[in-house]
Amino acid sequence: MIFPDTPVNLLTRLKESEDNPHWQVSWKRFLELYHTPIEAIARSCYRHHTNGHEPSTGFIEDVVANTIADFFSRSQHRYDSGKGRLRTYLRVLTNARVVDLLRKERPLDQHPLGGDSDSLPPGESAPETAAFRQSLLATMVEDLRNQIPLRQFEIFERVKLKHQSPEYVAEDLGIPRAMVDRYIHKAMTKLRGLACLTEYQQEFYE
Repeated sequence: MIFPDTPVNLLTRLKESEDNPHWQVSWKRFLELYHTPIEAIARSCYRHHTNGHEPSTGFIEDVVANTIADFFSRSQHRYDSGKGRLRTYLRVLTNARVVDLLRKERPLDQHPLGGDSDSLPPGESAPETAAFRQSLLATMVEDLRNQIPLRQFEIFERVKLKHQSPEYVAEDLGIPRAMVDRYIHKAMTKLRGLACLTEYQQEFYE
C-alpha cells in the first residue's frame, strides 16, 4: 500500500502560526490526508440528519471545505491532543457544518432541524474508522521517514509499502540481501515504537 505524502510531525506543525512559511504546506497536506475521513463523516452525518437520504457531491465538497477552514481559523480553539482524539474533534466540526448547510437548504415547508439534541452527530461509522486509520498510518509512516536514514526508509518503503521482494531490492541496489533484512528490521522496530506513542494509541484504540 502506498500512502500519500504527509508533513513531518503534522499535528505539531498545524499548531504553528499562520505566518510561518510552512503553514500553507501544512494545511494543503492536511487536506490531502484527511479529506477522505472528513468526507466519510459528512456523508454519515447527512444521512443521520435526513433520515437516510444521500448528499450531493456539491454538498459534501462544501462541508469538507468549511470544516478545513474551521480547523485552521484563528477564531477557533486549536486542537489539543491532550483533551481528546483528533477524529472526535473533526467529527464535531464536520457535523456542525453539515447541520449549518442543512438548515440553510431545507425548504420552508419542511420542519427545521431541532435544537442541540437533534444536531448531535451519529456514532462513528465503519467507513469513518477505516479512513481515519489509513490517514493515521500515513502520518506514522511520514514520522518514520523523518527519523531513520534515507536509504533505510527507501528499503522499508520498497519492501513493506510497494511490496517489492527483498531479493529484488537487494539486487537493484547492489547490496547484500542480509543488509535489506537488517534495514527492514530496524525500520519496523522504530515504527512499532512510534505506534506506542500516546497520540497514536489514543487515535487508534481509545
